[in-house]
Amino acid sequence: MINRFYILIFLTAKAFLGFGQEVNMSDLRFHSELEKAVLVNTSSQPTLSLLLVADESLDQERAKSALSTYQANLAFYQNQQSKYRSEEQFLKFFFYRVHRKELKSYEQYVSLASQFETGQYDCLTATSLYYLYLTDLGYKVNLVETDYHIYLKVNAGERSFLFESTDPIAGFISSEIEISEKEKEYLSAQRQNLSGISSNTTDGQKSYILNDKLTKRELAGLNYYNRAIAAWNAKDILKAVALVDKSYFLYPSDRISNVRDYFRGQSELLASK
Repeated sequence: MINRFYILIFLTAKAFLGFGQEVNMSDLRFHSELEKAVLVNTSSQPTLSLLLVADESLDQERAKSALSTYQANLAFYQNQQSKYRSEEQFLKFFFYRVHRKELKSYEQYVSLASQFETGQYDCLTATSLYYLYLTDLGYKVNLVETDYHIYLKVNAGERSFLFESTDPIAGFISSEIEISEKEKEYLSAQRQNLSGISSNTTDGQKSYILNDKLTKRELAGLNYYNRAIAAWNAKDILKAVALVDKSYFLYPSDRISNVRDYFRGQSELLASK
């Protein structure tokens, strides 16, 4: 579902394109020392830490709880890996077990930290969780970002598997033909009601791939981006600006740049009144 405010951004962003510029560490406003410590040196940070600190209410206690939960679940999946005769059998078990035990209900613009606590997820946080587990389980994973959605493909030997994290019933796809059909569906003219990343397309408009090889840093940037959207929807403009600045610092894409320009422009307009 397209967020109404983003359509406004799409229509008016050109008025603020002059704001776009590089973001330095000194420009960022951190919501905690924990967050600052993680973002100061992103290359050496575990992916989980990068994704958790996007939650502006994260503290040490919540971070430790999420890490403990993740490590316990990862140990279970590592133990299960050798019990299956094929990669396909294990990955199918893994996909549906994560959904059954860890992903309880869909809620747009949640954080990964809150997902660990409540089981509420959207396409970004659920895909982030699968990415974390799969990379730690030794798989090569491609994260694919469209203009309104994110999904992943797992490479195991000669085979590829697609994970659609918002589908608890049929989200594991192993057939090459079905994978091809699913990817065509993502890009079809009729947008699907799976949106977890705020989009700049309108209903019925053809979708498109923005990035088919997202890095862990860029994935963290998208998690900050969604938190910025949530803050904006809650009319917390200063928080939204701070979050989208960090999103752009991590992932300076056109999508994030346009939203950042709009947020900063609106913030300056309000400050001048």
